Amino acid sequence: MDDYNRIYHYTSADGLCGILSTGTLYFTDSLFLNDRSERKNFYLILKEYLQKAPLEKNWIKEVERRYFGENNSIFYKLINTNPSDKRAMRYFVLSCSKDRDSLPMWNYYTRSIHAAGYNLHFHTRELIRQMREHPIVEKLTAGRGSVMCRGVVYDERRKLTALDQIMRQAQAKWSKLPSQIEREVLLSKLDRAFETMSLFYKDSAFAHEREVRLVICAENERVHALPECCYQFRKVRGIQVPCLVIDVLEKGRAIAGVTAGPALDKEMAVNGVEYMLHYYGFPQTCKVSSVPLRY
Repeated sequence: MDDYNRIYHYTSADGLCGILSTGTLYFTDSLFLNDRSERKNFYLILKEYLQKAPLEKNWIKEVERRYFGENNSIFYKLINTNPSDKRAMRYFVLSCSKDRDSLPMWNYYTRSIHAAGYNLHFHTRELIRQMREHPIVEKLTAGRGSVMCRGVVYDERRKLTALDQIMRQAQAKWSKLPSQIEREVLLSKLDRAFETMSLFYKDSAFAHEREVRLVICAENERVHALPECCYQFRKVRGIQVPCLVIDVLEKGRAIAGVTAGPALDKEMAVNGVEYMLHYYGFPQTCKVSSVPLRY
């Protein structure tokens, strides 16, 4: 886990009310996030890297075949998903930011006269502790599953450096393994490493978001075994988006406060949120954004 003492979840007025009143958070399937290049960004970088990497030819061919070969490659499966594949890994994301008061983030919630944004301040370690100890999350992450919290990487040089390091390490091990079975075990581990990296690589155009992601990883079979209240579909711009619904918020422990966006009336916004925080048992801490908003 990256060391972020507090992270900030930007949301709408309805979203704020929903989180505080029910204590639940929505984790969105990574294949349905706003950026259409999600997950694919990493593999496109990998493809370009393989064309130039000064590595053994046999190793390059093996990786190219596995990830970009026809019909059954890893990249093909990422684009052509199979909802009935029980062994497929699913990744559900809660998007937060390192910034408590970010104009680009507020702009997502100030596009009409009725739109207004808030963000919740999370105690990062406390939130993760509650997630990991939640009985639903424990069931989901048994076996190959996990809970992760990391900052998103936008810088192209950092992406390539990390990729080059793991490729060189894997090649060194692969070349020493005598049997195809042992090599396949190594490649399966590489698959998982690449899947994880793909969750935290994002196009540099989104660098202003300074995103931190909390991710729940689980096998598809375990997701489908959940009760309906925990695995739902939310309608987002007409699209049915799969989500995990997890009630992880012990009153007053994970949430440290709220910031109201710059488009709101300062006095009324603070009073309204503080009444809400008090009623639902959270700390009475609300501030208003200090960002100057221009229309």
